[in-house]
Amino acid sequence: MNEKMAGESLSPVDLVCYEDFLGELEAADEDDTYIDITRTYVGDPDTEDGYLTLLANREARQGFDANGTLVLDASFRTARLEAFTWILRTRKNFGFHFHTAYLSMIYFDRFLSSRYADRNYSRLVRLISVGCISLAAKMEEVRVPSLPQFQTGGLTFGSANVKRVELGILSTLQWRMNYATPFAFLRYFIIKFSRQDSPPRETVSRTVRSILALMREIHLMSHRPSVIAAAATLVVLNNSLTRTTLETQMNSIAYPGFLNIEDVFRCYNLLQQLDAENLRTPRNVNSASRSNGIKRRRLQFDKDGPA
Repeated sequence: MNEKMAGESLSPVDLVCYEDFLGELEAADEDDTYIDITRTYVGDPDTEDGYLTLLANREARQGFDANGTLVLDASFRTARLEAFTWILRTRKNFGFHFHTAYLSMIYFDRFLSSRYADRNYSRLVRLISVGCISLAAKMEEVRVPSLPQFQTGGLTFGSANVKRVELGILSTLQWRMNYATPFAFLRYFIIKFSRQDSPPRETVSRTVRSILALMREIHLMSHRPSVIAAAATLVVLNNSLTRTTLETQMNSIAYPGFLNIEDVFRCYNLLQQLDAENLRTPRNVNSASRSNGIKRRRLQFDKDGPA
């Protein structure tokens, strides 16, 4: 798979998008990236393994493929970074769940991988982004903003145009819109690997931030969400595991059989590289991009799902 890491040479456009992304990630403090994982699964704890197996079986039918040959060319990388940065900002503005943002990027990746579009045309990328997050919000959120409310950042689109894009996305994805995301697996892996029924808020927040950072780098259909959740949890708890010690950690929790150790280690290595790159990357983001005056809200899950 040809995926460009943050440390590789960036074009001026890529650099601007990357700094915008860093600004959004830096602006997300502990409260903004905290999920009350004690409430993400409300069934009998004794049946949680079975619940996760059902989720994993759904993953297998949804086309996630770690061995895929998805080529992310320069225009695709730039377009998705611009889209992802805007989707992160919009998620925060409306208090959407991280699951919604993840779904939005799945739609974006699948749509642009399947359909020709001028990825160098910022207005078109934004229009597709609006269509993706609008559809994801309709799938996951209790209160869905009207289409005009999504018109931010100086770009506006007619509702008819957004609806046309939504129909194009629905058609391209064959109306299959309900995907698993890593956030459905976090409770299981954080509690199991940390061996704490109530893990520290910082651990949860850092794991969410690791998933967000990884979302920037990869085509989301190329990694199973369960693999991303396991790798992100492990890298936060211990950033120096080898292939052997990672397997030992996974065996210590009698991990579900649907996880492939090689896939988890590959994803873990990618997260290690991202951690190293973040330490070397200067933060040249102005204060305006770090704070937009929006009141942050803690994310929790109620018995019917994220809230």
